[in-house]
Amino acid sequence: MNSSALRSQQVNRAIYLGDEGVRLMRPSYFTAEVRQFHRRERLFYLDLLCKTHYKLIIEVGCSGYRLIGIKNDDNDYLGIEINPPRMRRLKNRRGAVIRCEARKFFERTRLIDEIMRRYDGKVLCILPFNFIGTMDAPMEFLSLVCKAPFDLALSLFSTSETATVARHEYYDLCGITVKGVARTDDYVRLDCSNGFKAFAFDPVFLVNHISSYGFRLNDVECYDVCNFLHFKKGSPEMRGRIMPTEPRNRY
Repeated sequence: MNSSALRSQQVNRAIYLGDEGVRLMRPSYFTAEVRQFHRRERLFYLDLLCKTHYKLIIEVGCSGYRLIGIKNDDNDYLGIEINPPRMRRLKNRRGAVIRCEARKFFERTRLIDEIMRRYDGKVLCILPFNFIGTMDAPMEFLSLVCKAPFDLALSLFSTSETATVARHEYYDLCGITVKGVARTDDYVRLDCSNGFKAFAFDPVFLVNHISSYGFRLNDVECYDVCNFLHFKKGSPEMRGRIMPTEPRNRY
């Protein structure tokens, strides 16, 4: 893949700090497909946490710490957000939100090492609601994430035509005008009039990329509008492997 095609020169970051970014996470702008995405995302993580024990849940790009409700009583929660809500400490819910750009958080290796030590390595990092698809230079960012020792989960828009139409409608509603659609085997990119670029990545492409950093795919659910992937950090036994042939709940 041509890396220049995946660079957006910090435009997306600037948009998320402005009014358009606020609208992107305002429930009044959520279409039926976005609400469906959120419902399935929540169910996926609730099921994941029933089967896998973690002591800390990190939600990157948490907005209004939307996924704090998925954690169990014995989980702590840390939200990472470039433009967080006013309230940042959630003592009664064993959680906190820190104001930090996602890329800079993953560059803080001493902090990450301390988190792993404090929680005995039982940490799940979630990139929710197509977060990876709206980062500047998304694959560079994902590679940085993959160097961290956390288990990893991603929620993604599908590359299907149905999902592409749904994304187009959602961004239009948020005041972001889609001017063009670029489609490859690896991703579908929406190019917008304000410079915003939003990707939906093919899950096989992501599995192969993430597995090369020593992760193994633990669970996957694929739908017409959205996909969910869960990886455990470990030996590189999955390197070069693609998705299971029958992911759960495809439709």
